[in-house]
Amino acid sequence: MGKQLWRYGKYSPGLYGLPHMGEVIADYRRRNGYTQEALAVICGVDKQTVAYWESQVYLSDMNRRTLLCRVLSIPPALLGLSWRSLLEENEVAKYIKDFESFSEFLAESCYGLYEDLLAAAHTAPDKYTPTAVYRFLMHQRELETIVERAPAHERSRWIALLSQYYQHTAFIAQHHCQDERALSYINQGLETAGLVTPRDPALIALAFYKRARLHTIQQKYQHAKEDIEAALSLAEQTNRPVRGACYLLASEIHAFYAEGDEQLKYQCRRWHDRATNLLYKGRVEEDDSFLWFNLYAVHHERAKVLMRFAFAHVTDRDLVALKDPYRRANSRLMAEAKNELELALRNLEEYLPHQSARVDYALTEARFYLLQKEVEQSAQIAMDALTVALRIHSHRGLKHVAALHALLNEVAPKNPYVRRLEVLLHEAGHPPCWDCWQRSFSGGQRSQ
Repeated sequence: MGKQLWRYGKYSPGLYGLPHMGEVIADYRRRNGYTQEALAVICGVDKQTVAYWESQVYLSDMNRRTLLCRVLSIPPALLGLSWRSLLEENEVAKYIKDFESFSEFLAESCYGLYEDLLAAAHTAPDKYTPTAVYRFLMHQRELETIVERAPAHERSRWIALLSQYYQHTAFIAQHHCQDERALSYINQGLETAGLVTPRDPALIALAFYKRARLHTIQQKYQHAKEDIEAALSLAEQTNRPVRGACYLLASEIHAFYAEGDEQLKYQCRRWHDRATNLLYKGRVEEDDSFLWFNLYAVHHERAKVLMRFAFAHVTDRDLVALKDPYRRANSRLMAEAKNELELALRNLEEYLPHQSARVDYALTEARFYLLQKEVEQSAQIAMDALTVALRIHSHRGLKHVAALHALLNEVAPKNPYVRRLEVLLHEAGHPPCWDCWQRSFSGGQRSQ
């Protein structure tokens, strides 16, 4: 996870979980503009004593530490003291009153702070880096402690927030291909959501939706189907982004079961129509679900489902059958899919802050041309996706491009554009990979 963050910042670690006390004393002496001689005069000692203090990892004399805190305005915690250590007897009552008032203020502000931390974790471009992940996990542990200690009348809202933290952590784990850990966290998120009183159907639906998404990424389609049906049963009690995302994912999951079933294909189309209607019948505002639900998402997801209908396949290994000159995708459905991709592209500008959406779109377009047996076009678009993924440091995007190359190489191993893509991937340090190809287009493109 990389170097851990030291809670006391620039000071070296000392004894008993405290910073190096000598460094603290020297720092605050300089901040106050004192020389060692001047501090010696103030404290009634000689310069050598001050130099000795500043060389010590730990000062055992509590009275000396108390004096230095008062003289240099050092926060007591840095020298292993509490604020009470600095108070005179006649100041204790006022301190207690002020502290209670301050605690009340912090309690009112703290919830908003943890909400903001969650929002930042969702939107930060570097949210999967070791430092960002470490910080988020530390905040999650803090939140777990808050839930344990929160007063009964306050606990429910903290539990709801903790559920959302678990849900986000699940996708962090999935991003790093930690399947079991991802499911463990999402199960905690779902269980925690069920503890909120009064019952919060929207939060429970969101948790079911996200577990369905994870099961889809992990190719556990029956579990995904059960979860999305549970989410749909609560969809009418949720806000528009969650409801719309549920419709889109329901269509994607059921498409795996739709070969030869025209009624199910019709239902998949109806779910897409419902999602589209949500967007046209009213404004969809961003909310605390942090789901991407807009016209780009609707048209992009519809194109993917139509492509699956056009060339029936459960796993993407099945697409190796494209080598057969007599096997072709349904031209009418591919024309529909092409139109949906064009509509998605028109709305991609809404995703400008999310460059990863450009990688996802390019990968879907490359897959479209592969189904059309236009291998060169597919490989060229995959190169474009690789360029963007490298620019934004998207490890997930690089893996998906590598997986796409694995399939292209099976279909047309001698094609020069496919070989060029292979060269670029090796230069980027990402050789082809079958497993991540399957995950790329089994729900993995829209991370949440």
